[in-house]
Amino acid sequence: MKKIIKFVMVLGLIFSFAPQFANAATFEEKSQDVTAYTASQYKTDGKARLNASGKAPRIGDVAVKRSSGLPFGTIVLTSSPITVDGYLRESFAVQDWGIDPELSTYAIDIWFGFCRTNAFTGTDATLLGCSPSDVKVQSAFRFGQNKMDLTFYTRQNLVLDNLNSDDSSPGSMDLDVSNSNDSVLGNIDLESLN
Repeated sequence: MKKIIKFVMVLGLIFSFAPQFANAATFEEKSQDVTAYTASQYKTDGKARLNASGKAPRIGDVAVKRSSGLPFGTIVLTSSPITVDGYLRESFAVQDWGIDPELSTYAIDIWFGFCRTNAFTGTDATLLGCSPSDVKVQSAFRFGQNKMDLTFYTRQNLVLDNLNSDDSSPGSMDLDVSNSNDSVLGNIDLESLN
């Protein structure tokens, strides 16, 4: 009996040290579209602009197609560094939806920061409250549309849940990478994932 209890305890210890990504899906998609976007901090009605996950957009966020099934918090690694707000980044977190339907299935749209505080309402205003002459709009425009290989780190069951859920409620994910080998996730802001 003591041997069985000892065996169960050892087995429990082994499984308690299992990698944090044991339930994670890691997959790579080749030659995906990568674009950039910006918006005013406040909408024309004076309300703060939030992304689809209900949070204020932050550098390091990306939007994806809702039909991709990727839950919020999914980590995306690009095949080469991208300069965003003066810093080179290779990792991003899915926090928004809304990409041109003509782009590739797993395309990402990188948040380049707020173009201005209050929404621009001139005749040439963008849909997201910017003026074409805003510096961030020009930066996003110069970035253009690129093709990159992308690697995604997400939990498998949440990808399926997002694909099967109705479109009225945003998906979410609580991803804890604090005890994992996060060298590959070096510049992602973990607080943005909670």
